[in-house]
Amino acid sequence: MKKCKCILWPFLLYFLFVLQAEAQLSKTDSLRKLINAELNQEKKTELMLKLATEFRMINYDSSFFITEELIRLSEKENNDDLRLKAEINKVYYFINHTKADSGLLVSEKNIRLLNKIKGTDSLQAQYYGAAGLSLMRLNRQKDAMENFYQALRKSEKAGDKFSMAKAQHNIGWALMELNRFNEAIAQFNSSIETVNQNKIAKIALTFTNIASCYGAIKKYDSVYKFARLGIQIANAQNNFPAEANGWNIMGTAYSNEKKYQQALACFLKAKPIREKTGDPFFIVSDLAVLSELYALMNKTDEGLRTGKEALTIAKKENIQAKLPMIYRAIALNYEKSGNYAAAAELYKEVNLLKDSIYENASTEALAEMQTKYETEKKERIIQEQQFNLRKKNYFIAGIATLVLLAVLLTWLFYNRYKLKQETKLQAALFTQQQLAATAVLQAEENERQRIAKDLHDGVGQMMSVAKMNLSAFENQLLFQDEEQKLSFERIISLVDDSCREVRTVSHQMMPNILLKSGLAKAVAEFIDKIDKRILKINLHTEGLNERIEENTEIVLYRVLQEIVNNVIKHSGATQLDISLIKDADGISATIEDNGKGFDISTLSEKAGIGLRNMKARVEYLKGTIDFDSSPGKGTLVAIHIPANKESA
Repeated sequence: MKKCKCILWPFLLYFLFVLQAEAQLSKTDSLRKLINAELNQEKKTELMLKLATEFRMINYDSSFFITEELIRLSEKENNDDLRLKAEINKVYYFINHTKADSGLLVSEKNIRLLNKIKGTDSLQAQYYGAAGLSLMRLNRQKDAMENFYQALRKSEKAGDKFSMAKAQHNIGWALMELNRFNEAIAQFNSSIETVNQNKIAKIALTFTNIASCYGAIKKYDSVYKFARLGIQIANAQNNFPAEANGWNIMGTAYSNEKKYQQALACFLKAKPIREKTGDPFFIVSDLAVLSELYALMNKTDEGLRTGKEALTIAKKENIQAKLPMIYRAIALNYEKSGNYAAAAELYKEVNLLKDSIYENASTEALAEMQTKYETEKKERIIQEQQFNLRKKNYFIAGIATLVLLAVLLTWLFYNRYKLKQETKLQAALFTQQQLAATAVLQAEENERQRIAKDLHDGVGQMMSVAKMNLSAFENQLLFQDEEQKLSFERIISLVDDSCREVRTVSHQMMPNILLKSGLAKAVAEFIDKIDKRILKINLHTEGLNERIEENTEIVLYRVLQEIVNNVIKHSGATQLDISLIKDADGISATIEDNGKGFDISTLSEKAGIGLRNMKARVEYLKGTIDFDSSPGKGTLVAIHIPANKESA
């Protein structure tokens, strides 16, 4: 389709002059300034289309004036695209000037044309919506619903979220007019959710219509909440129809709560706003509710005058859809004034009209429309998904095997590498632990040897020299009496005992016999030095004729030494049995006493440095040490060093 190449400047000058008399509204003013400043003719046309759309909410005549000029330009330039975009505003003009049948004809004609043109789903959605609104004015709610659902389908296909929200709103409005209020609220909420999710301009009428639905089901707190929201949004957008709706709905709620003065204030506030729109469809509706309020306030003269004014306009403009509410309002005024016969006749008219409205809008028919829409939507989604899947399948099939193989190989290589690294790490940790333990034990033994040597060669030698000097000095002294001589001899004896004690400690710290003759003889020598009057010790050795690894001998000797010392210090035992056996499985040692024993469960709590050292030494050789004891029954300690660890 060809684009418009020019705009008639005489039209623009006249247009801008005429519109100076309009209310100075910020958005329309901005658009007019842009049109006046724009040099590109196509952009001028687009701006004028936007201006015509803006005026749809605040001045239908101005919108129609701009639209007619755009249509003339489209005919001059043979530009069907411009004409189709412009004529949607013409349809709204017809709807709001009680020429709904003309609006319906234009909509249906353009829908047929647009169905042949690809990529026009968004514009089709607008025309389907306008056709539905025309049908609502013609009292054909069921046909209107079908067009609204078609508008929803087209807007979803086009991805036009604003048209989608409007379609959901219009479906809600149709349901509301059919007194299906809960379903209507659900549709209005869907419209609000669509708007919020996509951050597009809120539809003020949606909030006021929700308020109306809540009023019908007597939830007045919700009425006031949503009506005020709608009024606030409408005021910001200069949306006179929605603002007037909000005030009327609040007035109806106040009336239902018998707050008549507040209701009247709302209706009177709505009246001048509604008159700005010039839409007789809603003007007669407002007059009807005002007439009903006058009846409730027992102002039947004003009520009848207002109701008859609404009836005159409705008949003149052929507004069939509003006749039931007008007749009901007039009938209520007759009833309140005592003219029951006239009231009864009008109530009959109301029932007849209601029957004609609902006969083509049964529950089954509406449910069928909803089901059809949902089914088509699901089928469309499934078809889109199947198409996308088919498109992707070739690509996926081509690379799936390669990806799988690559993943498998990567996983195998990674696991192999991971196992190797873990093995290396474990080996390194084990080696490090062995080296650390060996270093600690070696350092400890070296320190013992150093201390033993210092005691033997240093302190021991000094004590020996002191004894010799004292003995030599004894021959030179002249003792005054026998007691003095005995005291000197006791000093020499004490020094002699000290020398023996130093040698004993030195040998215990590093017994030469352990280094020369091995574990069995070293243990035997150690036991022989214990006073048998304090503790009788029985030693049994087996398989220890040959020497074993030095570290194992030293560790076992130190552990046995610690255990025996513990028995002497803590157990109160009189007998101790020690068994040392070397066989193919390794070396086993058992130490059993007849002492007072202890509670084995407290072992970890009471464990001191000595016990921890014993465990650490045995674990260094990869061996085990176990305790078995109970109060009053002695203690058994079992040690086992595995054969493969003897030379660790």
